[in-house]
Amino acid sequence: MSISNKMHNLKLVIKDFLIGATVYDIIRDLEVKKLLSDYMLMFPIIGDTLGYPISSYYRFKLLPYYIPKIQYWKKYFLKERDITEKMK
Repeated sequence: MSISNKMHNLKLVIKDFLIGATVYDIIRDLEVKKLLSDYMLMFPIIGDTLGYPISSYYRFKLLPYYIPKIQYWKKYFLKERDITEKMK
């Protein structure tokens, strides 16, 4: 390896480290917020499985898009939570 190639690799490593140190937390928070908003949209569509009867014409149109996510959604809503999970 030449010196210029090693310098280029070092620049890439430093760049990746700085991006990870500064932006990773923001990206992770956005992913969690997207997941929670998706789950909140699923609630009126599939909420009757938990005992919340909400009738809507549009839920039948959206239901095929959310069929693959039903198991994760049920796990999230039926998971027992502790007060320490809310603290970060």
